[in-house]
Amino acid sequence: GRKTPSEAEPTPKLFRHTCFAPNHVVAKTKFWKFMREYHKVKRANGEVFGVRELKEKRPGVIKNFGVQLRWYSRTGPVNTSKEIRDTHLSRGVSRIFNELSGQHRASFSNVQVIRTCTKAPKDCTRPNVTQFHNAKVRFPLIHRVRVPKKSLRAPFTAKAP
Repeated sequence: GRKTPSEAEPTPKLFRHTCFAPNHVVAKTKFWKFMREYHKVKRANGEVFGVRELKEKRPGVIKNFGVQLRWYSRTGPVNTSKEIRDTHLSRGVSRIFNELSGQHRASFSNVQVIRTCTKAPKDCTRPNVTQFHNAKVRFPLIHRVRVPKKSLRAPFTAKAP
């Protein structure tokens, strides 16, 4: 988007804003908040050229993502970085939003994603991400009840299932 052209400024500077939002209406609202706070352009004096959803290039592969964000707590702004492991960046960021709202009571509108990146396994530092980098990681299925064959089952039992 940009500021609406005028005689004083016939070709205003264009701006692109990448944000994480559930739909295009919320994305436009976040764009105008960004323009108002950082570039002194209000929605009444500007125009949006387009909103599009960025698709994941390889959605079947699990990746490690690093997210730098800023959120407003009850005492003031907090800058932090998080690591998440997921197949989609947008799903990973929404998991971080849910984590912040659950643990720190930070609402969606108070969280601002500054930067995201894909991390190599050797660059990850958080234990909740690095625990899955072992090639021999196993997820055992515990307490599996074996069902006997129908021919070996008793027709009536003394106790309820």
